[in-house]
Amino acid sequence: MPIRIIRASRCALGAIFLGLLAACVATDGAGPVATGDAALPEARLADAEAAFDRGDYPDGARLYREAAQRSDDEMIAEQATRAAFDHAQLREAALAAGRWLEINPTSENAHRYAGIAALKLHRLDDAAARFGYLLDTVYLSPAAGFLASLPVIGDEGVSTDVMELFRRLSARYPDVGEGYYAYASAALRADNFAVAEEAAETAVAKAPFWKPAKMLLARTLVASGKDEQGLAMARDLVTGPDSDISTHLEYALLLSATGRDQEARAMLTPYTTGKTVVPGAIRALGAMELDADNLDAATAQFENLLATGAQSNEALYFLGAIAERRKDTDRAMRYYSRVAGGDYNLAAQLRVARIKAGQSGTDAGVTHLDELARTQPQLAPDVYSAKAGLLEYRGDARRAGQVYEEGLSRYPDALELRLNRAFFLERTGKEDAAIRDLRALLAERPGDAHVQNALGYTLADNGRNLPEARGLLTAALAQSPDNAATLDSMGWLLYKEGNYPAALDYLQRANESGADPEIDLHIGEVQWAMGDQKAARATWQEALKKAPENAKLRERIERAGP
Repeated sequence: MPIRIIRASRCALGAIFLGLLAACVATDGAGPVATGDAALPEARLADAEAAFDRGDYPDGARLYREAAQRSDDEMIAEQATRAAFDHAQLREAALAAGRWLEINPTSENAHRYAGIAALKLHRLDDAAARFGYLLDTVYLSPAAGFLASLPVIGDEGVSTDVMELFRRLSARYPDVGEGYYAYASAALRADNFAVAEEAAETAVAKAPFWKPAKMLLARTLVASGKDEQGLAMARDLVTGPDSDISTHLEYALLLSATGRDQEARAMLTPYTTGKTVVPGAIRALGAMELDADNLDAATAQFENLLATGAQSNEALYFLGAIAERRKDTDRAMRYYSRVAGGDYNLAAQLRVARIKAGQSGTDAGVTHLDELARTQPQLAPDVYSAKAGLLEYRGDARRAGQVYEEGLSRYPDALELRLNRAFFLERTGKEDAAIRDLRALLAERPGDAHVQNALGYTLADNGRNLPEARGLLTAALAQSPDNAATLDSMGWLLYKEGNYPAALDYLQRANESGADPEIDLHIGEVQWAMGDQKAARATWQEALKKAPENAKLRERIERAGP
């Protein structure tokens, strides 16, 4: 599981202060409190806490770190690291963790915090060193270390960086199948299916009797378009003598992913009723019914999932989504409001904010998001993006810009917030500022595929320096060749260059990898440029049915005329 990062209580800080005071008092009890440098750690801690209380998180994290640098107390260095992490101040967290390691070079937690900070900051050499140390020293074996690290590291950083990290780590242990398993899993999430397949094949070769490695290989084969080969491998596992429920569920998901819904339902249904009820099976069936727009059947499945007491947040979110599709916004809001955690937490609360804004005005939605940031501060950087997005959606670009500025003043290391602000600048006619910000970000994170794609697309979209855009997008695709967003960017660049057949090929591949209204918008533009206006209108109309709130699609259809 991810590292739990908790801000220390004031009682803990008080204990630190008392320890420092005791160290500064003369041994006979009569001497004065030391002044000058000796008192600095205590002063920095008090100033840091005051900075956090007034919402100045960068200054608070800096002051904590300075206190740690002026003291040999490991507890202060640990507190400085945790406080910086708790408030998403990654550069300060990395410095504080470095000080922690100076004091105690063998601290497992210090290496772990330093590794996560380095990964988030795109400092892959440092990340590999920290996690390499943990694999060498902490776990019973490197194999156990890879399996324990995968769910922790997999949730941190840019997916292509996670893939690169596991490539380096697995290379340190070339005979450990679990290392290649972790590498393949990361590559699959990074949309590099060829690398995922090769690494999964190696994992199977190193551990030929390990079922998870074979099932992972089956998933990579399906992702690569080798459906029959992947399904055959998964089917062998399902029919094997030691087959278990989790294997059956994974096989059912592969069946659904390849369009074999009837077979998938037959595999899942026995686990939705009777003595052996598996929440994952109910969820999978509900998702299939929702994808097929069978809203009554989907509602029944997600209500059943809610009744099991497992995956409640997911069940509530999807019940809210179903209610929204039925235009029952009051019911939708009741479901969304009950989502209290999990992967759909922020998405659910953003839907609540939009509904409230629609019913009671923009400020009602903004207030809801402000309350979310107050009660769940770990979401605050993302909430700033959500709040600015809501304001822009409601037509208040001025306030949206102010929200981005405030968010970045508090969370200067938040990658998604910085990217979203750059995209906002472009949408509001400030292309030069957007490109400048993205160049600065790429200078901090050279080789980051996520940023390369963002800058490459922005240059292409504005007709700026297309050769540079091509270089950036080519480099991003080398790391993540099956990523829908990057395929779309390359397709759009080719459209700008006038190479319409090649553009359409990339855009259609992007559409197969991940449906998105922007991709449909681009496909239609290429079809229009190629003279097939009927096909373009059909593409946009079909996309608008799936995304009725999309203003760009609506405007383009109106501009196209009857």
